[in-house]
Amino acid sequence: MTARTFITALTLAAVVGPAMASSVIHPAPTEMGYTTHPEHAERGKSRDQVIAEMEKAKQDGLWQYHRFGAPVPVKGTAATRNEVLADLERSQKHPSWAARRVGAPVPAVPAP
Repeated sequence: MTARTFITALTLAAVVGPAMASSVIHPAPTEMGYTTHPEHAERGKSRDQVIAEMEKAKQDGLWQYHRFGAPVPVKGTAATRNEVLADLERSQKHPSWAARRVGAPVPAVPAP
């Protein structure tokens, strides 16, 4: 083993060791491969905090998205059609466009 490989392995062990020690599951040389330590679990949110977050989501209107598991829309980032088309044209002019995209370029639509 070269010195570089040894130093890399030692560094990884130093970084990963503390992270594994703070989790609930620890590796073990047993048939199962791990042991569980529930006392190492971090405290979660209180019931009151969860209820407050849920009420806020209901007031914001985001509750419907969470309820069905749909992605939550990002507020305040709406772009006009012309901005989207300009961004598309800029992307198509980039040298890596042909490598990433298969198909004909999308023609620009004149503004109404």
